[in-house]
Formats: sequence, structure tokens, C-alpha cells
Amino acid sequence: MNVDAGLSGKPVKPQVLVTELMGRAFELRQAGKLDQAVATLEQALAESRKTPFEIEFQTRIQLGMTLADAYQSLSEIEKAREMLIAEAAFAEKVSQVMQATGTPPQKRAATAGFLQVRDRSIQVSLLGNEAPEISVKEWLVGRPTSLADLRGRVVLLEFWATWCKPCHQMFPKLNELYQIESPRGLEVIALTRHYMAYGGTEESKIEERELMLGMVNQYQVRFRVGIAEDERLQAVFGANGLPTIVLVDRHGIVRYAGPSENDLVFSKELQQSLTVQ
Repeated sequence: MNVDAGLSGKPVKPQVLVTELMGRAFELRQAGKLDQAVATLEQALAESRKTPFEIEFQTRIQLGMTLADAYQSLSEIEKAREMLIAEAAFAEKVSQVMQATGTPPQKRAATAGFLQVRDRSIQVSLLGNEAPEISVKEWLVGRPTSLADLRGRVVLLEFWATWCKPCHQMFPKLNELYQIESPRGLEVIALTRHYMAYGGTEESKIEERELMLGMVNQYQVRFRVGIAEDERLQAVFGANGLPTIVLVDRHGIVRYAGPSENDLVFSKELQQSLTVQ
């Protein structure tokens, strides 16, 4: 069994060491020492890669996601992109092994972990590049549009579902944000698809559409809301986790892609995008 020196200088197991380093990085970030936090997370990742099968899979996933966010805070997008590609490849291998040999809970956990880091990798790869065009089957609120049509405006895409509790919490926030910032050029487009009725009968799709409309009406949504044809649009934007938001500037370039509008990076990018003409 591998044993290394922990922060106290005493020998510890790899899992304990990595957990200690992640805790230390959190403290450094809270203290505003982001460079040191990143260096500590990089050390934790290096330790994880030395003994990959002695580190809990979920710890490895959390480490990669945390480091990606820290890189993004420092605008080191290329480092985040390269790290996530490698971590997604590792997570995929673990998932494949679990699908063949694991218990049902292990299979579910491995798949969820892989999808989480894979989607984050896709999101980071979008940053600084032209946003893929959206494809909408039906508009529940607002006139049909496209990202090309909205060039010159700042566009916030939000991926949601009726069964997603955080999405319910997101709609009032987006309503407020849209009301405040639309005069400055902000457009909001909420995108969903059929989940419960996916591949089902036309009747089941109509029933799910009523649920969508019910949620839209409940929150008195005034910005555009569309139903995508299938899961392909989510895949393009790395938006399987809900809610996911994507910020596109006036020139059609992705400035943010991630899970929450509370992120300080998102707030910074939004204000910069609205300010720049």
C-alpha cells in the first residue's frame, strides 16, 4: 500500500493526502490566494495520477472539477481544457470497467462521474469560440429566433427541465435578470426537451408539454422558451446537468458555460459582455 507524507509531515495514505490537499486549497481560495490554491490542487492531481486506483473515484471527479473552476478564475482556459480532456478519458475507462464488473450502484456512480467531467470538458472547450447554433422544434414563449439573428445582443441560454428543482429556483432569478439587463442588450432563451415522454406516444408528449407550459406560466416567464428536438442540443453544449447556462457575447462568442448563475466568473463575464459593444 502506498504511503506518502501529509501536510503534517507524517506518512498518510494517498486518499488522505489528496483530501488534505483539497481542503488546504479550499482554505487558500477562501483567503483570496488563488494562485496558491491552484498549485495545491495541481499537487493533489499529480498525487491522484500516481496512484489512480487508491483514490476514490468521486474524489478524483471533484478534484478535476474544482481545478477546472480555479483555472477558469485565473483565465487559464487552455490548462483547464487539457486537464479535463485527460480526466474525462480516465473517467471513461473507469466507467467502462464498472459497466462490465460493477454493482448497479457502482455502475450508476461511474456513469454519473464520467458524464460530469465530460460535460465540463465540453463546456470549457466552447469558451472563446463561436457558439454552436441552436435548434428549436417549438417555441412556447416568444418568436422563433437563432443565435445568428441575435448577433449584436448578449444571449444567455439556460437548459432546464420541469422535474429539476434548481431550475424552478432559477426562473425567478432569470426573470429579474432579464428585466434589469434587457435594456442593455440581454436576451434570455430557456431551452428544454421531452424527458419523460422521450420516444413515447404523441399523447404523452402533449401531456409533458402541458407541464412545461404550467411551469412557464407559474413563473410568468417573459423571455423566450423553446423545446429542442432531442438531446443533441444538450450534448453540443455539455448541458446534461441541469440547470446549465451558456453566455454568448454580441459577436457570437461563448464567454461562460457552467452550472449556475451565482458563479462570480459568470457575473464578471456578463457585465463585460453587456458593456462592450
